[in-house]
Amino acid sequence: MAPRIVMIGSSRATRGGISSMVDVYFDAGLFDRWDAEYLETHCDGSKVAKLAKALGAWIAFMARLVYGEVGLLHVNIASDASFRRKACFILPAHLLGVPYVLHMHGGDFERFYRERCGVLERRLLAFVYGHAGAVIALTEGWKRKIQAIVPAAPVVVIPNPVRMPRTPAPVATNAPRIAYLGMVKEAKGVYELLEAFGEVKKAHPDARLVVAGDGELEKLHYKACERDLLDDVETPGWIGAADKDALLQSASVFVLPSHVEALPMALLEAMASGLPVVATRVGGIPEVVTDGREGWLVAPGDPASIADAVARLLEDPSRRTAMGLAARRRVAEAFSVGAVLPRIESLWARYAAYAKRTSTAGPAYL
Repeated sequence: MAPRIVMIGSSRATRGGISSMVDVYFDAGLFDRWDAEYLETHCDGSKVAKLAKALGAWIAFMARLVYGEVGLLHVNIASDASFRRKACFILPAHLLGVPYVLHMHGGDFERFYRERCGVLERRLLAFVYGHAGAVIALTEGWKRKIQAIVPAAPVVVIPNPVRMPRTPAPVATNAPRIAYLGMVKEAKGVYELLEAFGEVKKAHPDARLVVAGDGELEKLHYKACERDLLDDVETPGWIGAADKDALLQSASVFVLPSHVEALPMALLEAMASGLPVVATRVGGIPEVVTDGREGWLVAPGDPASIADAVARLLEDPSRRTAMGLAARRRVAEAFSVGAVLPRIESLWARYAAYAKRTSTAGPAYL
């Protein structure tokens, strides 16, 4: 078998941005056009299940590596356990002369390095990043942060791609439904969102909040009950692509009040659907959303500002429409599949020139 591209990352059944991004790659035909495969190194579930998944992927990868079947290793990587787990794939690949690309995810890289890495792990991180063929950062801001820590890292900026729905959501006529997608936990700002929603309800009694995601649902229900909001907050849990599309098409505002982010897929998906957004000034979000154009930006941990921004949008259908359409244009121009995937393929061609395409047909995203 000729050397092929091997991409590693979370299972496509997991709940998070990496699996959403990989699904876009598969749907766009990336793995069909290239001699490439995807190895799942992580899954949801117990520690035993996660260890079994990682070990199985490592054994499969090592077999391919030893027999010379890997031409390029594309690593979806984050911090903490993700970095340590992926290093077990990267080091033997490097030892055998196989080039690798690091694809950065998550917004906690800088804090991980400065607060949770010991001396030896910092040296390992510098080695892994410094010897990569390329390090993909999702935003210019993250490129600067990575290079400040590892000056030798060859960082390129390629954002996450997102599918473009055929039509934008009718935000001017939709009911006052506020949507959130993501994990339910403090770092995502969900409890500030709940507090802000309580204020919004005073001026808009018919408003509803939909928190779609897994995590601390019992805690969220308890806090909603404390504020007499339980009947006005929907918690469908983690939803699949069809339900997600339906939610975004039925909402009038999308809110992402995170304390830490890189470039969140949920934000891009909401903008692609034509929703105006209220989001925090963290990570790469200010590089995507211009305050007052595609939505409103607020400081993290500020429920009063969230409430004010949401209320302004609910009170003005024409502003919702204008901001939503501006958001959709922004994503189409810079974050759509057609805008992003050619850059991934160009990178693959540079570092795996011998990886043959399986088809001469044109890209599906054109």
